[in-house]
Amino acid sequence: MTIEVSRAQLRKARLGVYFVALVALIFVIVFSIQVVKGLAGPISSMNWVPIKATLINVYIDEMITTTTRDNRSQYTLYTPRILYKYNTSGQEHTGRKVTWYDIYDDGFMLKLGLELKRKFAASEPVEIFINPKNSAESILIKRVIWEHMSMLLVGFLVSWSVFLWLVYVLIFKLKYKR
Repeated sequence: MTIEVSRAQLRKARLGVYFVALVALIFVIVFSIQVVKGLAGPISSMNWVPIKATLINVYIDEMITTTTRDNRSQYTLYTPRILYKYNTSGQEHTGRKVTWYDIYDDGFMLKLGLELKRKFAASEPVEIFINPKNSAESILIKRVIWEHMSMLLVGFLVSWSVFLWLVYVLIFKLKYKR
């Protein structure tokens, strides 16, 4: 079905689509940066070497968040904070890094914190990963935590889809025909 419109109406429609495409582009940029940040660390550490480390200190940091302005709904989110030591090539190093990005939640990170507290109390070693090029650089969890990346990836895909659809509309659908 074709609807005939004037050049002025078409110009207004294009301006509206340009505006929405600009907003979509902002979302594309924000989500793309977050996805790259979330994947860059795990990709760069793919060849890091596992080694045993001794836990020196473990505690679970809490953050209380609210969902309404009048504080009717509150959630407590958690993340483990650790200090560990390990030896490589006769040198002792300490580390604090748990994951590639600071995450608070009441699922995976809480379970991880409780498991680390249990290992600390039992004096069990933990497996960490060290950078073979710089043994002073280490991390406990080097992989992607999909529980947190999944919603980010959905936003990434939706924003790209909307942006590309708007570009398609601008290029192929909003033309003036006589």
